[in-house]
Amino acid sequence: MISRLIALGSFLVLAGCGTWTAESYLHEDIQGDSFNACLAREYQDRATSEAYVDCNWVDTATIVAKGRAAAAGETVLPFDPATKGVLSSDLPELQDARSKLMSALDNGGRTDRGCECAKAQRYYDGWVEQASDNKLGVNGSYFGGEGGPVQPDRVEAEKAAFYEALTACALQAPSGPWTIYFGFDKYNLTPEAQSVIDQIVAETTGPLSVIGHTDTSGSSAYNQALGQRRADSVSNALTAQGKELCSAVSRGETELAVQTGDGVREPLNRRAVVAGC
Repeated sequence: MISRLIALGSFLVLAGCGTWTAESYLHEDIQGDSFNACLAREYQDRATSEAYVDCNWVDTATIVAKGRAAAAGETVLPFDPATKGVLSSDLPELQDARSKLMSALDNGGRTDRGCECAKAQRYYDGWVEQASDNKLGVNGSYFGGEGGPVQPDRVEAEKAAFYEALTACALQAPSGPWTIYFGFDKYNLTPEAQSVIDQIVAETTGPLSVIGHTDTSGSSAYNQALGQRRADSVSNALTAQGKELCSAVSRGETELAVQTGDGVREPLNRRAVVAGC
């Protein structure tokens, strides 16, 4: 109660100084389907809930400020959890999630799926806020932050909503395809191949598929197995860097990049192709 009164006092001081007018923003008609317009509406909806349902004026002020900045065309970034009083035990997952969100936003998310990515950013910020407001105690139980009631289920709800929204946001991240080449009868990754894999890791957020291919030298059965070894080599390198895969299969010599006769050693056919699922 004391914390809420302090927060309310801060809100009234801000309102009295004329530096922040929540009411006008909460009832503003925000038009458009750009990322910034969608983000401004998402923050407007969240701020309305914080103000009228939770009566959390501190969070309301913060969200309104971000919403107004988005509506004005500014680049508004998701919260940095390290600056929001989140416990260190929660930081790794939140920081990893923020990295994935930023990758999606910076690789076409703001332009290709603006409203989906705006929703992902809204729920990420909500997750950070709830992780700060309902901090996890040393005995595994939650205790309230900022004077509010203990509501650990809200942390999980915001987290689940974020990951669902991130899936839609990340759909428009670059999806290749990327081609990785191999030596004759080889499935080890060259330095050039590793460079391509590093690029894939940096530029994608969603799950990936890998297809291994061979040239026509050797039997079809041998090439089918060699193509799988190439697919596995690439997929192992991707998963080692935290990428999610939906498939890793071989096409052997059945889908040639360069059409040749049987028994031909063609470097451009000795490859693995990586694409979004």
